[in-house]
Amino acid sequence: MPVLSEDSGLHETLALLTSQLRPDSNHKEEMGFLKDVFSEKSLSYLMKIHEKLRHYERQSPTPVLHSAAGLVEDVIEELQTAPVNNEEKELLQLLSTPHLRAMLVVHDTVAQKNFDPVLPPLPDNFDDDFDEESVKIVRLVKNKEPLGATIRRDEHTGAVIVARIMRGGAADRSGLVHVGDELREVNGIAVLHKRPEEISQILAQSQGSITLKIIPAIKEEDRLKDSKVFMRALFCYNPKEDRAIPCQEAGLPFKRRHILEVVSQDDPTWWQAKRVGDTNLRAGLIPSKQFQERRLMYRRSIGTQPNPRTVKRPL
Repeated sequence: MPVLSEDSGLHETLALLTSQLRPDSNHKEEMGFLKDVFSEKSLSYLMKIHEKLRHYERQSPTPVLHSAAGLVEDVIEELQTAPVNNEEKELLQLLSTPHLRAMLVVHDTVAQKNFDPVLPPLPDNFDDDFDEESVKIVRLVKNKEPLGATIRRDEHTGAVIVARIMRGGAADRSGLVHVGDELREVNGIAVLHKRPEEISQILAQSQGSITLKIIPAIKEEDRLKDSKVFMRALFCYNPKEDRAIPCQEAGLPFKRRHILEVVSQDDPTWWQAKRVGDTNLRAGLIPSKQFQERRLMYRRSIGTQPNPRTVKRPL
């Protein structure tokens, strides 16, 4: 077996590992799956990006200027106020191109570490109706992506409760919203007497800054535990056709033979998963193995499911 040097990169290690995979009569399908995963171009690209970032961290480069765009404006103004030769004219044209100027603006943003979005100030009267220690104001920034949380109505109190946090969504990335939290307001709109469908529509239509007024759960649950389980789907699934799913928009569609990474099995009925190779980092809901098997057994018992094959199996 070839030996890697100390300077070998991760993508070289991955390529070597892929070349060393050999067919095994007892684990032929599993070996084929591993080879497919290791041969994914997207995985190789991620390895190379990781190496570039590590190299960047070791170099610890620092910007020479924090206002390169301003310097270019001064140079352009200087060139425009005096006669120029051919080389200076070419420089003026180059500095005036929109792509270069946009790149310099990005450079200044990174150099100044001006990454945080500008948010409006919090309202002055946000705690009028609540105890100061019991209310929590959460402000999130999201684009067109879903918030990444599902809600339910408490049968006893009628309160709107956060039922589920989707892995990789805006709510999950913030770390400020937890399962069991009571939702009172969305962007200043009271939601206590609204139906969950109306609240979901308000959340979906909110873009940019979204402010939530929350009563934290008495005992906030731990963040979802990591689960590294890969499964190959043996059936096609469309959440829009599943009337049992608690939120169709949160469902993850997949096709037969797709490789799924199950990231949470906290809910015995609805797992959270991502498609391997998918660029979307947000997880979606899929029926759990046990729940889907029960559905298949029921359908077979009433004669609507002739296929006896199991639904998914771990790799």
